[in-house]
Amino acid sequence: MAVASRPTVIVAATLDTKSAEVAFIRDAFAQRGIRVTVIDCGILGEPTMEPTISRADVARAGGGDITAMRAARDRANAIPLMIRGLEAILRDLRDKGLVAGYFGLGGGTNAALASAAFALLPFGLPKMLVSTVACGNTRPFIGMKDVMLMHSVVDILGLNGFLEDVLTRSVTAFCALLGAPPVAPTLTRRTCIGMTTFGSTTEGAMIAHERMVRDHDVLSFHARGVGGEAMEAFIREGRIQAVLDLTTTEVADELVGGICSAGPDRLSAAAERGVPQVVLPGAIDMVNFGPPATVPEKFKGRLFTSHTPHATLMRTTREENVAIAEFIADKLNAARGPVAVVLPMRGFSAYDIAGGPFFDPRADEAFCTTLESKLVPSVSVERIDAHINDAAVINRATALLTDMISRSNHSEAP
Repeated sequence: MAVASRPTVIVAATLDTKSAEVAFIRDAFAQRGIRVTVIDCGILGEPTMEPTISRADVARAGGGDITAMRAARDRANAIPLMIRGLEAILRDLRDKGLVAGYFGLGGGTNAALASAAFALLPFGLPKMLVSTVACGNTRPFIGMKDVMLMHSVVDILGLNGFLEDVLTRSVTAFCALLGAPPVAPTLTRRTCIGMTTFGSTTEGAMIAHERMVRDHDVLSFHARGVGGEAMEAFIREGRIQAVLDLTTTEVADELVGGICSAGPDRLSAAAERGVPQVVLPGAIDMVNFGPPATVPEKFKGRLFTSHTPHATLMRTTREENVAIAEFIADKLNAARGPVAVVLPMRGFSAYDIAGGPFFDPRADEAFCTTLESKLVPSVSVERIDAHINDAAVINRATALLTDMISRSNHSEAP
């Protein structure tokens, strides 16, 4: 397994079906002075080009034997093994600083290979996927990472004029990513605050951003599942040093069954890392779905409203709000750093407001009472007689957070 001694663009693909296309990509990069490391993840057929890293190397890195795998002809079990092998090889190349970027191309199998690579590679490193799956629901392939997608339109199955044009333009765009000068980091000079936002908490988020951006870097994450996941990842990587969790609606989706869940680890990273955090339980009054026809039958008869033609919102019940409060309390009780909760008593979203479709003071009070009863004494809780998007609520939340940041910075000073 011969690998270049300096960073190269990684192209991993099943060369038994994609040799011609990968060779075209490799040559297009070479014409622009960019070196490529080709990793063969094919199994059954024979490649028609020479890879940098062979399928035997990939299988071995994944704990298997390519000869045995080919003899078994069990593709269902072989693909996960080859993905594990690719991950092991990429992890080693990444740790040695030998990855300049990752260029993925192909259909479902090759998109799965690219997905594994994207998950391992850091934010800011160029990543691209050229594929027929680069439309529709792309979350399973790109996850939370910063990936450029190019919809190939036609299948990547043999070269033709149209596909060659798509691949050439994709390589050109990728080279621009490689050549972009790095942005001078400012995070070392200013505390970076992660803030969650949503359409129904945008007004409050804008007020918070205006108040905090003068003295801090503020990264806003759209709380549609991947946004919460990304913020959790940024906190774990040390990119974020404080959190204004203004929108915890992803917890409602996780517990009730909506489409915007960020998984069971939501609200975990800040607690584990001990970063200062202030939580406003924004949009816990709703569970998110797609168009009306996509709402599961089990929710028939519930209270709904339309956010857009593509976004249907369902009001949470009193019982669901109790469960959401218990989930949040469990996370915050484990925090190693300072935590405060601000409860807006006149509603949690633009829909949960007097005269709005989701206004339900009893359900909201069930959340507040449960949260207060479950939180440990070290977590401060304040009720404010205002709506979550009102300046009174946001000003208090941001004041609490900036005070925490100031205290934290003072305690760390030599």
